[in-house]
Amino acid sequence: MNINEIANFKDGDQVKNLTGWVSSIRDHGGLTFVDLRDFSASIQLVFDKRGDVNTKLKNEYYIAIDGVFKKRDDELVNNKVFLGDSEIEVLQLDVINESKTLPFQIDDDLETDENIRLKYRYLDLRREPMKINIMTRSKTFKSIRTIMNELNINEIDTPTLIKSTPEGAKDFLVPSRKSPGNFYALPQSPQMYKQLFMMAGFPNYYQIAKCYRDEDSRKDRQPEFTQLDLEFSDSDPSLVKSNIEKIIKFVFSDAYDCKISTPFNSITYDEAINLYGTDKPDMRIKQTLRDISEVFRSTEVNFLKDILDNDGLVKALHTDEILSRKQIDTLDNEIKELGSNGLGWFKIEKNTLSGPLTKILNDEEAENILKFGTGTVLFQAGELNSIAKYLDHIRRSIFEPSSEAYSFVWIEDFPYFEQEDGNLQPSHHPFTSPKDDQIFKDDPINAKALHYDLVLNGVELGSGSQRINNPSMQKLVLEKWGLSDIEIESRFGWFIEALSYGTPVHAGFAVGIDRLVAEVLNQPSIRDVIPFPKTQSGLDPLTNAPASIEQQLLEEYNLKYINKDE
Repeated sequence: MNINEIANFKDGDQVKNLTGWVSSIRDHGGLTFVDLRDFSASIQLVFDKRGDVNTKLKNEYYIAIDGVFKKRDDELVNNKVFLGDSEIEVLQLDVINESKTLPFQIDDDLETDENIRLKYRYLDLRREPMKINIMTRSKTFKSIRTIMNELNINEIDTPTLIKSTPEGAKDFLVPSRKSPGNFYALPQSPQMYKQLFMMAGFPNYYQIAKCYRDEDSRKDRQPEFTQLDLEFSDSDPSLVKSNIEKIIKFVFSDAYDCKISTPFNSITYDEAINLYGTDKPDMRIKQTLRDISEVFRSTEVNFLKDILDNDGLVKALHTDEILSRKQIDTLDNEIKELGSNGLGWFKIEKNTLSGPLTKILNDEEAENILKFGTGTVLFQAGELNSIAKYLDHIRRSIFEPSSEAYSFVWIEDFPYFEQEDGNLQPSHHPFTSPKDDQIFKDDPINAKALHYDLVLNGVELGSGSQRINNPSMQKLVLEKWGLSDIEIESRFGWFIEALSYGTPVHAGFAVGIDRLVAEVLNQPSIRDVIPFPKTQSGLDPLTNAPASIEQQLLEEYNLKYINKDE
């Protein structure tokens, strides 16, 4: 019997074989009170001195009791908790299993090192906040499958042992015992396989997929994560986005009991960078970046003059608050850690300007800065893509989000490529259709992609795109990426071959389920909504994975260690 089952019992009803964990023990002289907790709820047990409960029980012992259900006197009712008006007089106690001394207390407000929590995750999951997180995750899965059935979208699975075809991050590799010297990879996403279903003639596809990326963990990233993948044949971005909005709206209503409005607003990538300094803006913050380059167009401030003469700009944020020097220095140090040369600032108080550059401004520049009005002006100067992340950090640091709980926005028209060390890298993945084929062929660095991200409260919730369905265009994209014909054939030849047999137009999307649940529950990290996550360094303290392999097993897989120090 679980505790929820006795919620409708009447005073005097018999309770048989109620099981759970001892949550707390309180000795009140002639009586001992024990809080019994199971997965569903908790209730107070009352023992008299028979059997000396204090020496027989400790926290987290798993017990079974028989007793009598009682309603508390009015003055003893606790209206703040479920079953706070009830208790059980215990007649029979059986200790099913004892517990060792706990590494931490099973409390709702737990201040324990995360590595300890992860080492004993099975205990951490007994805490009410963690139960809520994991059950919300479960409800999310259930709601997704419900709306997919309503939309008649087919659930189809894809393999998790695949050929290594890096999509940006490093693959996790799996050695093949039966094919010495060869390796599988764990999928970074089911991207190419879901496209294969479109090539095969399936009208649509979805999968709640496990994905793997061998990269450093952050609060919104894990080596192993879960996403909702979708693909639609004879489709375009507008149809995909419409379906995603239906799915998200249903899940919020069904799993989270929250109403959201659709359709979501859309802005371009260029608008996002210009106004917010990021391609994942928190739209609950209403303040935007201002271009104040014209204020300094004739400046004698040397570093600003050099930047503007080389096609840079000056971007600023204004807050009505007059920031203290400590606040300014903190921001200065934070953006320097991100790579900035430092924080530019002016204070305006009683129509008087102060700040490091005040004495070398000319009268016209000072007058224009004063037009901002009372408060603090914070700025960065340089090439926009270089200073954008510093401005985004400043914006999120000095302004509070509005009271709205959830703000969605589509980001569109991404650059197809980014430049890294002089080389072109796809800004997302190389299976995305260019927005304009001719511009892509002639000027790939300025080409746009038919790619779209969904952002929630400053978190990239998911990404999608129109897929390439022409083998020649797919090969061209890989060539522009810098791959040789041999590399293209080795890594992607089988996929280009598949595109060569009448592939329909198709488009798709993927939603990060871990990120979605973490944002809905306002959790600081996706680790708090994943049952058994890894640490920031990718370790599992519970099982001590990854671990070394015995020499005999290494030999079976035709592997050996390389000592880099030798």
